[in-house]
Amino acid sequence: MENTTQNKILLQPITLVGIKTRTSNAEEMSGNGKIAALWGKFLGEGILSQIPNRIHPTEWMVAYTEFESDETGAYTMLIGASVNKVETLKPGFDSIQIPGSEYLKVPTNWGPISTIGLDTWKTIWSEEQYKKSRSYIADLEIYGANASDPNHSQFDIYLGIK
Repeated sequence: MENTTQNKILLQPITLVGIKTRTSNAEEMSGNGKIAALWGKFLGEGILSQIPNRIHPTEWMVAYTEFESDETGAYTMLIGASVNKVETLKPGFDSIQIPGSEYLKVPTNWGPISTIGLDTWKTIWSEEQYKKSRSYIADLEIYGANASDPNHSQFDIYLGIK
């Protein structure tokens, strides 16, 4: 594992608006997961363009929150965008507040967006250094300009740390 000291970042509180689901890694790996359907809805229905007051118009985020325990328990996943204010939410949309905290920035490799995230998460789940540092309050994935080509993308994962 790389030296993680220089990858610690203090993020300010973030308000996100988007669509969410509740799942677990076991459910996802069993073939009965909900994440693929949530991504399908987000991309297929143009959810990003339906979120008003976005801070960064072309950036989207995934937040993992409400952890039951650790990577083995259930959690809530929201795909959406950071906003500067929340007005009336459209039906099916939710808003969550991510607390300001220290995060460990873990960049994915470049590659197909459909595989690079899961590959990086598998490394996070298997390496003790990551596992013992996580707070399990909130983790983020931030997709910016480097994630515009689905076949050649890169994004950053931010692990909430103790």
